[in-house]
Amino acid sequence: MDLKMEVYSPFLELLGVLEVFNSVVFEDRAFSVGSFSVEALITDGTKELLVPENIIWIEGDTAGVIEYVREEAGKSGPYISVKGYLLTGVLERRILWGRYDLSGTPAAVMHGLVNDCCISPTRGGAEARKIPGLVSLAPAAGGDAIRAQKTGGTLLEALEELGAAYGVAFGVRFNPAVPQMEFWTRRGQNRSVNQTTNDPVFYSTELDDVLSSEYSYNSQDWRNVALVAGEGEGNDRTMVVVESDVAPAPKPPEPAAKYTVTLSVSPDGGGTVTGAGEYEEGKQATVTATPNEGYRFVSWTE
Repeated sequence: MDLKMEVYSPFLELLGVLEVFNSVVFEDRAFSVGSFSVEALITDGTKELLVPENIIWIEGDTAGVIEYVREEAGKSGPYISVKGYLLTGVLERRILWGRYDLSGTPAAVMHGLVNDCCISPTRGGAEARKIPGLVSLAPAAGGDAIRAQKTGGTLLEALEELGAAYGVAFGVRFNPAVPQMEFWTRRGQNRSVNQTTNDPVFYSTELDDVLSSEYSYNSQDWRNVALVAGEGEGNDRTMVVVESDVAPAPKPPEPAAKYTVTLSVSPDGGGTVTGAGEYEEGKQATVTATPNEGYRFVSWTE
């Protein structure tokens, strides 16, 4: 692979480059935190770099914090596997300190919470609540003003709720040039095929933006009745049946009535007719009559 991943300390100090690895997988999300996993051959270098709390810069502005480490040996050699959340996961490490009365656009409210909880804290142990290297970019423009109240829970939970409710994507990206972590917001856009304001987006295996599709069905764990045993012993024990209504099996549709249309010509040899045959009830039958030379069509009779 051409991809070379840099590894940083929790204080954003460059520790080294991870050039040889077996696989890397990462998943990003608009209204929550994504995840990543990396597998590499065990060497002195990889063991020193791939340790908990170090930050892996994967590509572009994508990076994640190592939260899980596993070493194993197989036929192809000893491997080390690490995984964790993308940088947005650092917001899970701060709580809302008391009650917050919030007002402003959804994006501005979200940036205000991040600033107060981990950039310029005003509550709790202010200095200890700061996250080193984290900055807040300008809030996404637009949006109607809202009023909300949040008490307790983690900062990430509050952001997920606000983002999903008001269509504001958010995340923490990595800027290796500084280096620093940057909290951002972006308003969602309607790109469905039923609107004309924005260019629509299509997803398909034929367009290669959906790599695979899958459908599965499993009724192995379905249950619709339970017998609950309560007080007592033997035949005197209280038994209660808990059940749900079972939908009746669907009935096959009744076959549609069919009618046969037969046609004849009078006198014989006077011409030809078409359209005879079997028709279902409600279907339209079309018949035509073509007279031979020396004859003319007069009428249909039944």
